Amino acid sequence: MKEFFTNIGNLLLGVILIAVSLVLFAVVTPLAFIWKVVVSITNEKRKARDILAGTSSFFIEIAASYDQLGNAVFGGFFNWLFLRDTDIRYAFGDKDDTISEVLGWNVELDSLNKYGKFLVKLLDKLDENHCYNAMYNAVIAARTKVHQYENINILKPQIL
Repeated sequence: MKEFFTNIGNLLLGVILIAVSLVLFAVVTPLAFIWKVVVSITNEKRKARDILAGTSSFFIEIAASYDQLGNAVFGGFFNWLFLRDTDIRYAFGDKDDTISEVLGWNVELDSLNKYGKFLVKLLDKLDENHCYNAMYNAVIAARTKVHQYENINILKPQIL
């Protein structure tokens, strides 16, 4: 019985944390956007194109975060919807992967079903080689992290 109430408490806490994070996001996003534009405009060394590039990257980073959230939250559903039942596949569900990255891996592994292939084609029409580039950029980012950690000796062989 104690486990039941613990699970109910954890469920309620999770729902409350989601609500708080959504409220904070809704409040902070417009403020952060205004701050970014004001700081960019008042910086005499910045050119208009730099302001636009910085502002567009602000929204691209938000979109990528939503993408990662969608992959983490709907991973099981996406595995069912987009992947063939095969031994070799790159599963959806990792909070650090974007949906496009996982699709890119599965194109390379030939493990997408017709719905997954359709989504890849759609994304590639919007942005040429989108899923492949997402996969490639994730590999480069991972390599960069490994090299940075190796250079400052954070990774200790006994831990790995």
